[in-house]
Amino acid sequence: MPENCQLNGNDPVPAKGHCTAHDTACMKPCAAQALGAQMRREAWHTLLRLPGIALAALVCVVPLAAATLAPAPAVHEVDWRTSPLDLNLRGLNGERFSFRCPTGKAASGQVIGSGPYTDGSSICAAGVHAGVIRAASGGLVTIEMRPGEAHYAASLSHYVQSEAYDKFWSGSFLVILPGPAELPP
Repeated sequence: MPENCQLNGNDPVPAKGHCTAHDTACMKPCAAQALGAQMRREAWHTLLRLPGIALAALVCVVPLAAATLAPAPAVHEVDWRTSPLDLNLRGLNGERFSFRCPTGKAASGQVIGSGPYTDGSSICAAGVHAGVIRAASGGLVTIEMRPGEAHYAASLSHYVQSEAYDKFWSGSFLVILPGPAELPP
């Protein structure tokens, strides 16, 4: 846990007197720790839903560190301003994360790139641009973190105009298209 965080129950939060209410850079390391703690708790809840015999066998026979069961991917609620950079996901290349976007509207300047997108782009607005969700209904957006790109192209897609960025940006993400069984009606 970062040195300037303290535990509030199970979640790391900034230590008293360390951050101001508007100091988001200070809160990011603690927020990333809280997201990790939430994912671990959700993994335990998934394991606890197993039938009692299987759970007893897992606990009694296999040490927890050796368990190879992967938890179901967690879905996190976000708003139309949230980017992977806000969630401290940069550098987690190849990792996938799922987010539930509410109904809303992409604002100008929220999407940079055409896939891949800069990790400073709105997750929900990029989901609309990629055609995975509609702004009027919101929905599930899954992204995969990637390394940065030398430049990002602009495009108009699904009524969202993305912007170009012609310099290197240190982190990117792709919007993962759902499989045929996951497509909305």
